[in-house]
Amino acid sequence: MLRWMRIQVMMAVALAWFSAGCEAPDGARDGDGATLIFARGSQEVTRKGVPQGPTEQITVEDPYYEHTKTFRAVELLPLLEEAYGMSSAELARQDFVLESIDGYAAPIPGERLTEPGAYLAFQDVEYSPNWEPIGPEQEDPAPLYLVWTGEHQNDTSAYPRPWQLRRIAIASPESSRELIAPLGLDEEHEAWDGYQLFQSLCVQCHAINRSGGRVGPELNLPMNVTEYREREQTLRFIQNAQAFRYSQMPPFEDLSQEQLASIWTYFEAMRDRKKEPQGEVNEGSGEATEAM
Repeated sequence: MLRWMRIQVMMAVALAWFSAGCEAPDGARDGDGATLIFARGSQEVTRKGVPQGPTEQITVEDPYYEHTKTFRAVELLPLLEEAYGMSSAELARQDFVLESIDGYAAPIPGERLTEPGAYLAFQDVEYSPNWEPIGPEQEDPAPLYLVWTGEHQNDTSAYPRPWQLRRIAIASPESSRELIAPLGLDEEHEAWDGYQLFQSLCVQCHAINRSGGRVGPELNLPMNVTEYREREQTLRFIQNAQAFRYSQMPPFEDLSQEQLASIWTYFEAMRDRKKEPQGEVNEGSGEATEAM
């Protein structure tokens, strides 16, 4: 009996650690913000507590909640300037990746991330000390949620709004391109159209050669998706994953047959371009939660 109780306690501790995204204790949620990691690639630069410094109460029309929300938040740009020791002009010339506890990774150019209007929300005013659940899976967005206050910043593909934000990294566009672009093909090749679509729609959740998000599966290593999935079924799945099973993957029903074909052509091109990235790879929260 004593041994069984000990096993139960160990399982409970392990489950709590995993559900928090395998975060270290200083990344734990306490309802008052969190420690945010700043990095260059895989190399950590510093960690900062949020909130830190002046805070503001902001009210926005939130595209994920689909109604007006009020948050306590801090402006993002001063944090970036302090963390990296760079001016806003220098930061604007960088490329960034916004990483969440669940493995979501959103690339964003520095010129956009440094625009006025980017805030880190650390408190949901109406629901404090809790948060209103968000997204199709009704997740807890704590401890940090990136929100935008500008009227022109509601396009979530151009202005990503990761919740459960834990890490901001300066990315190397050259190294990322080497891993996920169909290099060597003529610029008119259909695979480049698929690459552009993958960059705008898919890389936040999926990885190619372990570069990209960790919410969905890696699509090129160790086997390329075209090596174990049939073409037509895969393209139907991309259009509407919910028709196959309940899934976190959003529908892409607006994609034309030509666009879908270019995505498949891109996958086929990457099948011959498998490449393990050099150095440490950020594994997000562990195993992908989706399968294609």
